[in-house]
Amino acid sequence: MLRKKELRIFSATSFMGHGVDKESLERAMDYDLDFVIAQGTTTDAGPYYLGAAKPVMAEEALRRDLELIITIAKANGVPFIISAGGCGADGTTRLVLDLIEDICSQHSLSLKLGVVWSEIAKDYLLSGLKQGKRARRIVPHPALEENLSAESVLQAERIVAQVGPEVIMDLWEQNPDLDGVIAGRSLDVGLYAAIPLLHGFDKGLAMHFGKVMEDGALAATPGSGNDGLLGIIREDHFDVRPTNPKRRCTPESVTGHAFYERSDPNREANPGGDLDISQAVYTQLDEVTVRVSGARWIEAPAYTVKLEGAAKTGYRSICIAGMRDPQVVANVELILEESRDIVEDYFSYLAEDSYALNFKVYGKDAVLGPFEPTPYVQGHEICVLIDVVAETQKLADSVCSFASSTISHHGFPGRLSTAGNIAIPFSPGRAVPVGEVYEFSIWHAWPLDDPKEPFRTTIETIAAKGGRAQ
Repeated sequence: MLRKKELRIFSATSFMGHGVDKESLERAMDYDLDFVIAQGTTTDAGPYYLGAAKPVMAEEALRRDLELIITIAKANGVPFIISAGGCGADGTTRLVLDLIEDICSQHSLSLKLGVVWSEIAKDYLLSGLKQGKRARRIVPHPALEENLSAESVLQAERIVAQVGPEVIMDLWEQNPDLDGVIAGRSLDVGLYAAIPLLHGFDKGLAMHFGKVMEDGALAATPGSGNDGLLGIIREDHFDVRPTNPKRRCTPESVTGHAFYERSDPNREANPGGDLDISQAVYTQLDEVTVRVSGARWIEAPAYTVKLEGAAKTGYRSICIAGMRDPQVVANVELILEESRDIVEDYFSYLAEDSYALNFKVYGKDAVLGPFEPTPYVQGHEICVLIDVVAETQKLADSVCSFASSTISHHGFPGRLSTAGNIAIPFSPGRAVPVGEVYEFSIWHAWPLDDPKEPFRTTIETIAAKGGRAQ
């Protein structure tokens, strides 16, 4: 493959399904693009989507973004790389391929796609553990064991691994005639770094490029999650600029996004090493363009890939309740404490761990809880979220209904009326069944000798009249 000294890549959106700006994408085509890239997998929406194997974004929104990228890129002869579906389960990847098949049928397009499947077989992990592999948890959390066990693997509904740039690099090197690559759960930075790395660019530069580009116009001002960003990477720097005339890049906007989603502003852990941007330089080239240089890559002693697994913990029922009476608001803590005692006494015949009852008082430290630094300032109304997770949906509904009824009629010192303490905004509302509940039970770093090892890849040909073949 001919190695290029300059690559032009357009990041189409912050997330597949958040929206693609058609005019920005079309303007980007005037820059003689090498690739269009968009990321669309995440854990930000919580464990439910992985546990249930459902897409994070609505199918209609996902289809629209896919349609815009694929039709415009194909018409201009520009290949694309897309991670989509949200959680990375095989089921959501198949859904994305189904949507693409429908798009091809509608627009009479034929595509040759490389597909990276990110759901990991339990047998593979169990075999590795049996052979002595140790996967340590990435963050300390009471729901996560320090070292991954066979029991956690078996209990997880499904498990995905985060696709690194190496898998995409190999797919493209082996199949240079691809129209595009569709990937499951992916390292966002890696999607954008893969092609520069394939062309021999410095790894620190390529990974920093990926960090800035990963969320499109969020690195511009005014920032937007449904608009794109043009990046041009060269030997020792890269330039970024929006193609929408309403936006511009500044050193502040680009630096701000480089700090996105990290605990350390200067260093970010990635598979195989750390991205160090402590010496990075951001220079305003013109009104809308920023030049970036100076990042470096620090190689790790071993290559690890992030595993994400979700285990089912029960079923949820909720009640949303407003409080407006000043005396009810003033006594909310007492009301909830005494109501909890009544609920626990009523359901004392149940096993202690058969349900969990939680209250969140919005307007009174609901978001940060004990970590809230701002003293509570009483407003004229508050909202209580009653949240019950139980072994069955029926039990969750029962506990939630009883709890909301108890709170509604519970007495307190100085009460003037026996009317309800709470206002429920809709009916039915005392117990709204939410469905299955999952928690992240696996959040561990799995050691690899080969970064491509756990991932299955396929080549899919989609015909213009519909249908696909491997």
